[in-house]
Amino acid sequence: MKSFTFFILLLLGFISVSISSTAQSQNYKHIGHNGEIKDERGVTIGKVTKDQIIQDSHGQKIAFIDNQGNLIDAKTNKKMGRMGKDGKTYYNVNGDIELTIKDNGKTCDVYDAKGKKIGNVHSSLKGSACALVCFQEQHVKKP
Repeated sequence: MKSFTFFILLLLGFISVSISSTAQSQNYKHIGHNGEIKDERGVTIGKVTKDQIIQDSHGQKIAFIDNQGNLIDAKTNKKMGRMGKDGKTYYNVNGDIELTIKDNGKTCDVYDAKGKKIGNVHSSLKGSACALVCFQEQHVKKP
């Protein structure tokens, strides 16, 4: 009976650890050196092209980065935000900090305004880190 109780407690502990680690990495995304945007499971959810066009997983243009570092919505042509002059901060359209970027060798970690790590981007594409904004929950357009 004691071994059965121990087994159940061990199983419950494993399940709770699995759930908490999944919840913590829920919004973690990655932009690789080739521009592919992947979610926490490694599934490609979009792409940043060499021309700074942000596409969804179906190849549809959802946004682009203009030559001044502004993130522009492809459907409305409205500015969603802009990259800061330091190249390490992204401001939303209201001028509030939405993302910060911290160098980490060949990659850069991306943090939201609250300091929570939401992604990682290859250092050669850190100017495109604002593409992650397009894939955050509040910006995902539902059909």
